[in-house]
Amino acid sequence: MTYATQKAKSGQEPVYIVELKLDKCTNTYGSAPCTASGPAGLKCFNTFGTCQDQANYTKGTKIIRFSSTRVDGIQAAGDPPTFPVVTGVSTAPTQLTPGKGLGVRSTCNVSLMDFPWTDVGLDPYLSDRTYNPQEQGSFFSKLQARERYMEGRKMTIKTGYLADDGTYDASNFIERVYFIDTISGPSANGAVTIKGKDILKFADSEKAQLPTQSQAVLDTDITAAATSFAITDPEDNVKAAYDAGQTYIRIDDEIMDITNLTGSGGAYTLMVTRGTLPSFYNGTNTADNHGEGATVQNCHLFEDEAIDDIVYYLLNTVAGIDASYLPTSDWADVIAFGLQSYLFSALLTEPEGVKKLLEEITQHTILLWYDERAQEVKMDSILNRTPTIEGLDDDDIKADSVSVTRDDKERVSQLWFAFGHRSPVLEMDELKHFSSVNVTADLTLEGENAYNLKKVKRVFSRWVPADLGAVASEITNRFVNYYKETKTSISLTLVPKDDDTWTGDIIDVATRQRQDQFGASRSYSYRVLTANEVLIPGAVSYKYVIQSTDRDAGRYALIGPNTLNDYDAESDANKLRYAFIAYSDRGDGEPGFPTTDEPYLIQ
Repeated sequence: MTYATQKAKSGQEPVYIVELKLDKCTNTYGSAPCTASGPAGLKCFNTFGTCQDQANYTKGTKIIRFSSTRVDGIQAAGDPPTFPVVTGVSTAPTQLTPGKGLGVRSTCNVSLMDFPWTDVGLDPYLSDRTYNPQEQGSFFSKLQARERYMEGRKMTIKTGYLADDGTYDASNFIERVYFIDTISGPSANGAVTIKGKDILKFADSEKAQLPTQSQAVLDTDITAAATSFAITDPEDNVKAAYDAGQTYIRIDDEIMDITNLTGSGGAYTLMVTRGTLPSFYNGTNTADNHGEGATVQNCHLFEDEAIDDIVYYLLNTVAGIDASYLPTSDWADVIAFGLQSYLFSALLTEPEGVKKLLEEITQHTILLWYDERAQEVKMDSILNRTPTIEGLDDDDIKADSVSVTRDDKERVSQLWFAFGHRSPVLEMDELKHFSSVNVTADLTLEGENAYNLKKVKRVFSRWVPADLGAVASEITNRFVNYYKETKTSISLTLVPKDDDTWTGDIIDVATRQRQDQFGASRSYSYRVLTANEVLIPGAVSYKYVIQSTDRDAGRYALIGPNTLNDYDAESDANKLRYAFIAYSDRGDGEPGFPTTDEPYLIQ
């Protein structure tokens, strides 16, 4: 059996399985390397919160499972049973907000009931206890006292169906991965709620910043002429950055470049070049006097780096997100489709939240979101792409579920793109602090024969230096081309056979509720902004919100290398990627290729 087979059966009862991946110590109490000792009944619970020898704590993991009905056969030998105490699971899916940051992130809420338990499978020293654990305390109250650091640990929600004979089969379930955010309860009636967020929670500004906040300070006053001075760096912030090749520092509003660093144990002497900036800045930075105790802030330099490399560094190195959630080869394919010249540069001179930096990057025609089913951070661009899902029509859509809305809030008739930030110490919300402003406007659509309204969006980019005017022009042109027309949003519901469609996908949809000027139902291109699985007994369905792209204006592709063959002889992959010369008349009075494929447009 498979999930797809089971979910399509009439009257099936969905089952939820919740797995918490928590920490445990792999040592044995009192045995080397553990040096703890004490009365047998007061031994730890092999958790860091109860550890009596934290210096030798050795971190491992364990799984605790809960379910909405009795489930056997999932746990390994020695594990506690799967506790059938889940009373409800609600999930809020990822919602894309193109051009406006990371969107609405996916969350889940798991409701459970507290219960007494024998501690079998949970307490490694159960036989030494001097009390009856089933009669003393309750499961979740004791769990939270022992596992004090559950926040941020992995929580997997498995949704699916038991086999026809009531047994568990992993192939009948799909998984969503979240990370524990809060645990509430037990309440007076024993209710417990566990709230989970997607992995981008680790990029929140209060959790991850770049660069780190420095604890280094000047040992004495220095003049504007000093090129050598001593600092106290108790946390080795400046030293660690320098060792990693990050040589710029900031004192007050002055940027300096370290040419040599000597010393040890938090006491260092710096040789510096005063009042300097990386070469891609057009402004100036002046040497000044600075007082004893002034913060010496280590900086972080990105120079001529591809977007996917910057995103990976921010999410992996800074936010600590495991590489398994970051599909870099897929990201590279996105960048290779017309974004190769997007080589960004910036000097970060004070701690900036990773979330804020990623939101800035999404204003450069980039989309970023977390796919809770694929368990990956996805990347795409607003450049027109081939549909990723086979087209749908009214026969595929659940009856009476279609709602069409024209959303003028998304429309942009002009983009003012400020780039060439003159100095990293200048504020980023004023045009005068930037060398150039690239403006793209569609004056025809602003005119009285069209929308008769100007809608301006401003982007202040720290990432695009002044010498990348061509990139700035590409960004503004692409952005306005995508948003100059009012977006059409459609809410609709699909049946289980079409649940491969998910957030971020491009899909062609034809519905009688969106017609052309002749009253005919025709297919238009949309991007899935949100996908929500609705599970009720015997009636699984999928609710979507999709938004029109600009692909209906024509096909877009890259200018190809001279090694390509004729269109008919070329591979399907290259036909989708590169542009070919099309016939002005393919024989039926329409332009395009003999295959009836539409011609390409240049973007």
